[in-house]
Amino acid sequence: MPEPRMLSTFADLIERGILEIGDGYRAKLDELGGDGPIFLRAGLLGEHSIGWADAERFRAADDQSSRPLGRNIDEALGKVKDLHDIIGNVILAGYDWRRALAVRAPKAYLNAVLGAVSQLRDPRTAGNQPGEGEPTLAERFRTQPARLARFYALCASSGDVNEYRDDIAFFEEVRVWMAKYDAEERRAAGLPIPADVALYLRQLMAGAIEAGGVTNIYEAAGIPRPDLSHLDDAFIRKVQEVRHPQLAIEALRRLVEREMRRVTRHNIVRQQSFADRLLELMGKYTNQHLTAAEIIAELVAVAREVSADANRGSQFSPALTSDELAFYDAVAQNESAMSEMGAGMLAGIARDLVRSLRRDVTTDWVSRDDVRAKLRSTIKRLLARHGYPPDAQPAATELVIRQMETFADEWSPAAGW
Repeated sequence: MPEPRMLSTFADLIERGILEIGDGYRAKLDELGGDGPIFLRAGLLGEHSIGWADAERFRAADDQSSRPLGRNIDEALGKVKDLHDIIGNVILAGYDWRRALAVRAPKAYLNAVLGAVSQLRDPRTAGNQPGEGEPTLAERFRTQPARLARFYALCASSGDVNEYRDDIAFFEEVRVWMAKYDAEERRAAGLPIPADVALYLRQLMAGAIEAGGVTNIYEAAGIPRPDLSHLDDAFIRKVQEVRHPQLAIEALRRLVEREMRRVTRHNIVRQQSFADRLLELMGKYTNQHLTAAEIIAELVAVAREVSADANRGSQFSPALTSDELAFYDAVAQNESAMSEMGAGMLAGIARDLVRSLRRDVTTDWVSRDDVRAKLRSTIKRLLARHGYPPDAQPAATELVIRQMETFADEWSPAAGW
């Protein structure tokens, strides 16, 4: 059974200089006292899950001038017992993790960890649909092991904590994988991962569960990282039969989201369309209107559509470039325009829009009202010249302007297009 990970990841790695922390964290460390307790300095790295107010309280609690060391250790041991009970018997109450850990089989420990992660992340798990303003079960879990780590660091030398050591190591491993999935969720949404958190994850995953060397969410889900252009029925069946369907669902969703952002990077209409589709599907799954097997099949169907969307411009004659296709979708969004003019004429408008707008764009057009006004006039004249429905022109003009903003950097004269 692995030793509790916090002994070699929080305090120890920072102490030995293996794990660096950013300037902001370092300044706060200096403010609180660079020679403060190890467990506090360790807590700085996990600011995303350890609040500064907590850190201040723990620092005060560790003031050796006001309290005997033995009393601190006894109090820390009491907190370890309480938090162990909260995590193991309350938050993870719906998952028999002790039984999973008792299995004697290859990858049994990994399976136990991933089983807990799947339980925590499943929207259908009791506690993951709380009342307004209440934390989900997963959110509650994210904070508790960090607190447990700090208290454990205070009393780790006490023999009384030995009976909890293996469980604490298990909780920390689950937290590592929760953080891994959280990071993938941010990447898929195009959001940055703080440098300190990214480094923290790399250090943790470098020493991750040895069984099988599993370190990414696709391997954890029991599926190979798929090529979205080659998803067949055999792949769907394989995913539907994995040990932890919730993890497979999350892995597929993240893959679809990342590919969607790549394919529709400059196409706000299609990007919104695919995003709405995913939200609708996940809502149905959360509300149990779709089974795990059904949501997997639906996600694969969306993945196929996203993959095919990259080549949609070739359906036109002459073919539309990706830039032209983005503006085609903008002017084709109006149903009356599509029915009156047809795809061919709208494609012609898209070609003219790209030609004209690229010619008139300036380096700072996004921030200059006079340039934006000129571009609006250009768009309106072009739409009118092509016979675009007058009542649909204002909305189409604004959508085209929004679409242009996604090309601001690439179309800038400074970019040398």
